[in-house]
Amino acid sequence: MKRINFFTFFFFLLVLPVFSQVPLSDEVTYPESYYEFRDAMYNSRGKTASQYETLYNKVISEVEATKSGLEKQVLIARCKYVLGRAYRYIGLNEKAANCFEESINLCKKIFKKTNIPEAYVVAAECISQNCIIQSTTYSLTQGPKIRSYAKKALETDPSYGAAIYLQNSQNIFTPAPFNNYEEGHACLDEMLNTNNFRMDKSDIFNALSAKGYAYLQENKPDEAKIYLQKALEIYPDNQYVLDLLP
Repeated sequence: MKRINFFTFFFFLLVLPVFSQVPLSDEVTYPESYYEFRDAMYNSRGKTASQYETLYNKVISEVEATKSGLEKQVLIARCKYVLGRAYRYIGLNEKAANCFEESINLCKKIFKKTNIPEAYVVAAECISQNCIIQSTTYSLTQGPKIRSYAKKALETDPSYGAAIYLQNSQNIFTPAPFNNYEEGHACLDEMLNTNNFRMDKSDIFNALSAKGYAYLQENKPDEAKIYLQKALEIYPDNQYVLDLLP
């Protein structure tokens, strides 16, 4: 089975719901062009850097024209994260790392002014992605901030599904003896089978693919296949999940 590096990044659903776009934060409203960009990133198979950059520039232009203040900064930080993750999917790790660092630095400036949960989540997501492509030293020194930032977001918004996922990521993605698959599965199952958390299609996809990944590490390929195939019902061209399938 293919294994992934440190900090890579729900219960089986018989029928997936029709997804709506859930606001990621009460303080931040995302334009529709952002969701087009994000979904293209997740449907990564066959995409090129120029395609991603065109979509990124479209969102940024709209943000620059319609947003201001901290909301604008958060949106730009989020878009840099998505572009970085897109670059990582196609193997442009240096460009990806630059995007993640730019996003993290912008989030740190936001932290000094206010406790917008979305800014903490974006920073945590950037660090989690950077841990895949940076050195082990980076993972050891910066990795603990993932849970710390997720906790900060949850202090303001306890129902924030993406923050719950990030707080739980150590249980799934870190190597033994630091992981805890039993606890990790329990958290993901709660996310999928209750209405306790705000989640949209990308959050559900992340949880399904995390369940699949965990089952692969537990040498349970049949269970893994169930969740990975459900993830592909949301984003059928996601290269990461396609590579994980047994």
